[in-house]
Amino acid sequence: MPDIREDYALHFDIWHVGDEKLKDCFSIFPNGDLLLKRVNEVRTSLPQSIAIDDLALLSKLEQLNTNIEAALNQYGDSELIKLNSKKSNVARRSVYRGNESLRRDVLNNADSPTIHLDDDLCEIIAKYCGEEGYEAFFFLSEPLYQLSGCYYPVSHWIAWAMVQSEFEVDPYQAAFDLYKMKAQAGWSNDEQFVFIES
Repeated sequence: MPDIREDYALHFDIWHVGDEKLKDCFSIFPNGDLLLKRVNEVRTSLPQSIAIDDLALLSKLEQLNTNIEAALNQYGDSELIKLNSKKSNVARRSVYRGNESLRRDVLNNADSPTIHLDDDLCEIIAKYCGEEGYEAFFFLSEPLYQLSGCYYPVSHWIAWAMVQSEFEVDPYQAAFDLYKMKAQAGWSNDEQFVFIES
């Protein structure tokens, strides 16, 4: 059997097998119906720039950070909580508007605000879904990453469906909301920001 990380038919073509076959495929995963619902939302979403002011974008960034903090606190990993808390020490919060070239520039030396949650997502899923969830996460990682346009916060928003009923908040929802408006959040040493395509 080939390494699934190199199975390009799985990565790119799985989304063309038809709705019923896809439903059958996802039925084997923990909370597969919820996973598929999110998959279909990403498949049918058409991200587009919208008219939105800086304050609303920064509010979405704050919502993202608040929900990440709440999820990490509920999960209870003190090291992750400590690492994530460094976000509160940034000197400024900014909004950048521009084209793909500017997006690459501002995100070049930045991480996603979800980075510390991302690093332990497989363990969080394993805690609530057991080894089946852990294996499902790794099996789906590359196909979901490709589906999301190579954007981890969106692929992780889909994967979060496996544990969403265990948590009071969805820490990736605000990242998905930003994605739908062609925006994304970043975190560098001295700044948190939202870039939005304009």
